[in-house]
Amino acid sequence: MNVHLESVTSSNFDQIIELKSGIEQEQRMQIYERWVGSNAFFLAVCQVYKFTPRAIYDSETLIGFACHGYNSETERFQLISVMLGHQFQGKGYATASLKLIIDDMNLQYKCKEIYLTVIHDNMNAIKAYEKIGFIPTGEIEKAFHDEHVYKLIL
Repeated sequence: MNVHLESVTSSNFDQIIELKSGIEQEQRMQIYERWVGSNAFFLAVCQVYKFTPRAIYDSETLIGFACHGYNSETERFQLISVMLGHQFQGKGYATASLKLIIDDMNLQYKCKEIYLTVIHDNMNAIKAYEKIGFIPTGEIEKAFHDEHVYKLIL
């Protein structure tokens, strides 16, 4: 496993857009998937809010997408979205990817805390976040779905 982050460019843009979190999403073009917004949606969010998009690779293979930044509405550094393509889930990539994203955020922002939100029944994501050290704050963010807020203290 050689997991690393890359910038989003014209060379990987289409692949990122086509990467889906669930096999049932493969035939659909939509803004929201079951537990995550589409990568197209989050690339637009990055452009509008000046968040940082990152492609997640294992060697030369695109396996996922993430974006992060300072959320001026909450006044917090936030992991806005992270997703792994369905064919790469359950293979140990979540932990490796999250560690890289946290390092990337720490390097870029020198932040002391990182926040994220997750839909209450996305148990695989919750387990991955808690394994890294994220803890629930008890807050609920009103988004497309009600989402539980988690915090990581660095």
